[in-house]
Amino acid sequence: MFFVSKPMSSVTCLLLARFVVGLSSGLTLSVMPMYLMELAPDSVRGAVAVLTTFGVTFGVLLAQFMGLDWLLGTADLWHYLLSLHLVLILVSAMALPTLPESPKYLYIVRGLRQRALKELSRLRGYPAEEVAHELELGEGRGDTRGEWGVAALLSTPSMRLPLALVCALQAGQQCSGINAVFYYSTRIFQSAGMSQTGAQYANLGAGVINFSMSAAMIPMVNSCKRRSLLHFSLIPTTITLVLLPLSITFSDAVSWMPNFSIFCVLFYVLVYGCGLGPIPYFIGSELFDVGPRAPAMALGSVAQWIGNLTVGMTFPILQRLWGQNCFYLFAASTAALTVFIHLKLPETFTPRQAVRATGSEKRPLSKQVTSA
Repeated sequence: MFFVSKPMSSVTCLLLARFVVGLSSGLTLSVMPMYLMELAPDSVRGAVAVLTTFGVTFGVLLAQFMGLDWLLGTADLWHYLLSLHLVLILVSAMALPTLPESPKYLYIVRGLRQRALKELSRLRGYPAEEVAHELELGEGRGDTRGEWGVAALLSTPSMRLPLALVCALQAGQQCSGINAVFYYSTRIFQSAGMSQTGAQYANLGAGVINFSMSAAMIPMVNSCKRRSLLHFSLIPTTITLVLLPLSITFSDAVSWMPNFSIFCVLFYVLVYGCGLGPIPYFIGSELFDVGPRAPAMALGSVAQWIGNLTVGMTFPILQRLWGQNCFYLFAASTAALTVFIHLKLPETFTPRQAVRATGSEKRPLSKQVTSA
C-alpha cells in the first residue's frame, strides 16, 4: 500500500498503510520483549531484553540513512523508502516457523510439561533432565492461571500499581519528546542555523548516538539496577529539555548558542538511551508473572502508541503556537515521571529473585518472588 500510494496519488491508501503498520508494530513491540525474556536464561536476561530496543534503534538509523536526499529521501522516491521494510517482513515470516514456543508459557499457563521440556532442551542444547530445574524455578502458580485477560487484570487490586508503572513508563517514554526530536530534528537543527544538508547529517548523527547507546546497553543492563538506570536517564533528560528551548531562544543573541542547542539535542538522545529508551520495553516482563504478563504488556503498548500519536499530532500545532517553548511540556512530563518512578517503582534487577510490585494499589511491597 505504501508503494502504490504515490502512483495512485491516494492519501487514503497511505493512511491505511500507516494504520496496518502501526497495528503490526504495536503487537510486535509488546510481544517481543516478553517472548525474549521468557526464552533467556537468568544469566543474560537483562541483555536479551535490550535486543528489542537494539532492533528498533537500528531500524530508525537505517531509515534516517536511506532517507537522505541523495538516496530515497526525494519527492520521486519516498514510496520506495516506506516500502523497504517489506524485505525484513519477508525474512521474519520465513524464520517464524523455526522459532520455539516459550517453555515457561507452555509449562505454567498451558500445563504442557513434556512439550515445555522439549522446547527448553532445544533452546539450551542439553538433555531434558538437565534443564528441568528451570521450569521448577518458574513463577508461583498463584498469578499464572491461564484465564488472565484485560478485564481480570484491571479488576485485580494487586495488579493496578504494576500496570500503572508499565503504562506510565511506556507513555512517558513517548511524552519525553523523543519522537519530537526524531520527527522534527531536521527543523530544529535548521532553526539553529544549519543548512538543509547539514541538518540531515546532524539528524543522522543523533540516530548513530541512539543506536550506539542501545548497543552499549546490552552488557550494561545485565549488571546495572533498573531504578539507577532510569534515574541516570530521566534527570539529565529533564534538565536538557529545559536547556534546549533556552538555547534556541538566545541563539541570535549569543554566538555559541546554536552550537549549544545542537549539543542539547545530541546529549538528550544519549541520556535517553541510557534507561528511558530500553527499560520501558521489558519492565512489564519483570513486574508481572507469566499469566497476567501478556495483557499487561498489551496495555503498556497501547499506552505507548497513544503517547506516540499524541506527540506526533500535537507537536506541530504546539510548535506553531509556542515555538521552542513547547519543549517545556516534555520537560514537565519527564519530571513527573521521574517522581512517580522514584516513589513507586521497586527494583527488579536481581535475576532469580525479582522484587515485584505486588502490594496494594497505593504502594509496592518488597515481596521477594521467583523471577521469570
